[in-house]
Amino acid sequence: MIALLKRRTSSQLMLWITLMALLLLITSPILFAILASFKTNLEIFTSPFSLPASWGFDNIINAWNLGNFKTYFLNSAFVTIIGMIIVVLVACPAGYAFAQLTFRGNNLLFYLILLGMALPVQAIIIPIFYQLRSMGLVDSLSGVTLVSAGLALPFSIFLMRNTFRDVPKELRESSTIDGASEWRTFLSVMLPLAKPGVVALLIFTFMNIWNDFLLPLVLLKSQENFTISLGLYSFQGEQATNYALIFGGTVISMIPSIIVFLIFQRSFVEGMSEGANK
Repeated sequence: MIALLKRRTSSQLMLWITLMALLLLITSPILFAILASFKTNLEIFTSPFSLPASWGFDNIINAWNLGNFKTYFLNSAFVTIIGMIIVVLVACPAGYAFAQLTFRGNNLLFYLILLGMALPVQAIIIPIFYQLRSMGLVDSLSGVTLVSAGLALPFSIFLMRNTFRDVPKELRESSTIDGASEWRTFLSVMLPLAKPGVVALLIFTFMNIWNDFLLPLVLLKSQENFTISLGLYSFQGEQATNYALIFGGTVISMIPSIIVFLIFQRSFVEGMSEGANK
């Protein structure tokens, strides 16, 4: 018995050591960028892994002012928020319909939508560009928003379908017997029960659209329309030798993602585990 407890304790210790090593490996680039944003260029080259001599926010402030990051930040906020609204308004009813309703072609239509998850954006980026150009939406935030939301929908519908499948169908049947319409049942009964999945959907969509680089790179030309990822790329080209300012801009681009994930990480993990089970 004692030997069994020792083996179990040893295995748990090895697991914790492995997890801590992985955590350090994953977070070390983020920590390095944050520390470098407080340093001067000289400090970055002479002592890259040490703590900064002073903890001022000059690099972040200068990057915000000199790099036009206010405009980039607002552009990304517009694309991300509108994209999230579109995705939620489409994916939640669609997921509910595929999970709870019985209609002809349900499974066929669902699997056709899932094909979008297997199609890489690199394979369709050129047709997307020409289609948006014919619609007059190239070099516009609206075009980037529509494409970003459309590309996010296959996984979003898959996630919400699995989330609504975990909700007992008896609740919908009881609501129907009580005289509630389908929309009333969806909004008042089913959607509140799917809250963890909706939160996971919002966080996933936020991370995906906020950090996207390829679509803005291909679809946007004017600097006043750049999103923050594309703005950071252009800023690096302008400040190729001023690494302190580059790291300051990098921290600005990371802050929203870090804040959102830290606040909603529990709901995100819960929703993803529920929505990806089936």
